[in-house]
Amino acid sequence: MSMNPATFLKNTERIVTGQGFKKVIPGIGLGALKTSAGLELTASTAMKRASFETVFEGVASASGTTDGGSLQFVIPRDYDETVDKLKVRFLCQSASTDVPTIDAAMYRKREGVAISSDLDPTISGAINTATALADWVEINCDGLGMHAGDAVHMDLTWSAHASHDANMYGLEVEYHSDLVYYDKTDRS
Repeated sequence: MSMNPATFLKNTERIVTGQGFKKVIPGIGLGALKTSAGLELTASTAMKRASFETVFEGVASASGTTDGGSLQFVIPRDYDETVDKLKVRFLCQSASTDVPTIDAAMYRKREGVAISSDLDPTISGAINTATALADWVEINCDGLGMHAGDAVHMDLTWSAHASHDANMYGLEVEYHSDLVYYDKTDRS
């Protein structure tokens, strides 16, 4: 039995929201991080580009630095607003014994609406201190009323880590998708 592409596409009109499945926003990674002034990260900025374990490029929060820079993105059009699940995930580790956490002030800009106050997302926990083992730390933005097409800005901060850098190997934004545009009128 073969699938007719035209029939499949027409049947996307019948997709019911609230049954979303996990996806990541493509193209958002460590390169999307900027300084708090909106500049590209370099080897001399507070959040800096760095080489780890001789072969891996990443971003380091220098010891003594609490400014984590900023991240900005748009909520995808297939975001399942009924489920409203969104997480910003960092693959990171401490360069030694410091145990910093990542926090975020999160702001939303929506068409026809003033910018929100800080939505105050939840943080999952401190980063891993095992210097050879990174782990995922999440900023949980579930249930904050995101809509498809919302612009999101996050100001990131690190808790105190006076002695050692905090290293980031990867970043992804995970959300629940509807497979097609959430708003049926935008689908065609």
